[in-house]
Amino acid sequence: MLKMRVASTAAEIETLRSVWDSLMSPNLSLFQSHRWNLLAAKTFGEREQPYFIFAEDDNGAAILPLAIDSRSRSLTFAGECLFDYRDYLAVGDPAPLCVAWQRLASFNLPLSITAICRPQEHVWERLPKTLFSRAPRLRKSEMTSDQLARNHPRAFSRLRKLERMGLRIRQYSGDSPIVSGIYRLRTAQSSANELFHDPRRAEFMIAACSTEASRCEIFALEHGSTLAAALVTFRDADWRRFYTIFYDRQWARFSPGVSLLFEIARRSLEQGINVDLMTGEQPYKMRVAQSAQELFNVKATAAELRELFPAAAIADFAA
Repeated sequence: MLKMRVASTAAEIETLRSVWDSLMSPNLSLFQSHRWNLLAAKTFGEREQPYFIFAEDDNGAAILPLAIDSRSRSLTFAGECLFDYRDYLAVGDPAPLCVAWQRLASFNLPLSITAICRPQEHVWERLPKTLFSRAPRLRKSEMTSDQLARNHPRAFSRLRKLERMGLRIRQYSGDSPIVSGIYRLRTAQSSANELFHDPRRAEFMIAACSTEASRCEIFALEHGSTLAAALVTFRDADWRRFYTIFYDRQWARFSPGVSLLFEIARRSLEQGINVDLMTGEQPYKMRVAQSAQELFNVKATAAELRELFPAAAIADFAA
């Protein structure tokens, strides 16, 4: 028998933890984890009302981390602006996934999701998509740490200069007090149109880092008690995801942030870890990267959703 329920409160979302964890696969990222989505629902619930749809039968299950954006009155996936990669979770029989999307279409609202990185997946390939951006990456199979150092001598010579000036790289975990300091500084430095100008987003990231604890690795370039630059990363399977970079503008002429990024990329390769530089094709990222993952926006009108996912269309969907 096929069953479906919608979780719209933190307590209801909490009850999905065990089944949610069982649906996680190597093709998904930490942005699909229960812990990040529960935290997003708690932090941004006033802006994005969660309606997490769970459907299952004897042979499969699916979760759509759906939310209604109160500002645009559109459907989206949870995470506000802070989830680089969006996706649904599904295993086995496609019928539960179909029913979940039919429930989504029944809200009679347009859909807008930024950004997905698996456009070939069964549902995403049906929906209208446009290229949003790329996420530069460096895989351990593409380059060695020594090759990276040889290819970018200026970047590493800048780091040596900073070290001669007395700066040192130190590593912290996500539950360290340094995290709140980094995001407080990012908020103070941000202009009105920048991501972390919004203190609620900084609050989310501080909580996410704390939740990840040792899976969150912060690399700080310090001069005594002064923080010249910092890089907030997350270990996600065999990837190190470079999420936030910060630098003190008083040190800007020495490029401490970029120097730190190059060095942690080198260390990652040395440790056999892939590097994900996350969304955006900034020049300094492209200098490090050897490839890039395409990311897409998904947008559909309410009418398009009803046409794509009509009631009683499970057989067509499965085909």
